[in-house]
Amino acid sequence: MRSIGLKKGQGMRRITGPAVRMNALAITAAAVLVGGCSNNADDGDSRGQDTGALAGKVCDGTLDTAASAALRRLAGSDRFDELTGTNEAGEPNSFSLARAVKHLHDEYTKRSACRLYKSGDNSGQSLLEVRFSASSNHPSVSTEASSSDRVSYPLGVYALAGSNGADLFFRCPTKATTDNASVGDTNYVKAEMSAIAVTMRGNSVNKDRMVVLNSMARAIAEAAGCASTAALPTRVPTANGN
Repeated sequence: MRSIGLKKGQGMRRITGPAVRMNALAITAAAVLVGGCSNNADDGDSRGQDTGALAGKVCDGTLDTAASAALRRLAGSDRFDELTGTNEAGEPNSFSLARAVKHLHDEYTKRSACRLYKSGDNSGQSLLEVRFSASSNHPSVSTEASSSDRVSYPLGVYALAGSNGADLFFRCPTKATTDNASVGDTNYVKAEMSAIAVTMRGNSVNKDRMVVLNSMARAIAEAAGCASTAALPTRVPTANGN
């Protein structure tokens, strides 16, 4: 709004009567208009900044400092939402370490998944999804077809990032909790991330996805009592071949 000033040396002219009332009304109207615009801008900003959870709070707090930073780079955002409601096991869709370990041997739809969305994104498309499952074996990096969009890492017994996500297998002997479990007693756990590379941001998409997955895998190994066997490092090393 353009301010009205006085030229140097110009005296103040006294205004009386109807002119005073007109000026007062004009000032009041201008104040209301400016105040209204300011409030709307603040509301918009607060919706973008205050909704959702910080990276370190999502996925049951399984993201360490490095993983939280990696997630923020991948999303270009500081706030995230998790899927609500319940799954086919009748349990909350929000991720839980205890539920993830409990359902390692159960069918896919009953496993606890961390499904993240950028706060304020109404597209319905999740940023990433991570699940854990018991596995009796693991693939070999040497058997994978060489491809420019596949990068392997010296983590666990197998770790690979590709165009659609990342997988990490680590040693973790677990027993089936029920007789009708989908998978029997096993020696490995598979950490599986669905996260399409082209939707991610930053210059280290492959490593950042693996940093997030490794942090969550370390938390699962700790909860399952196999941290020493899993031997997952606190920092993701350089990719193989680099």
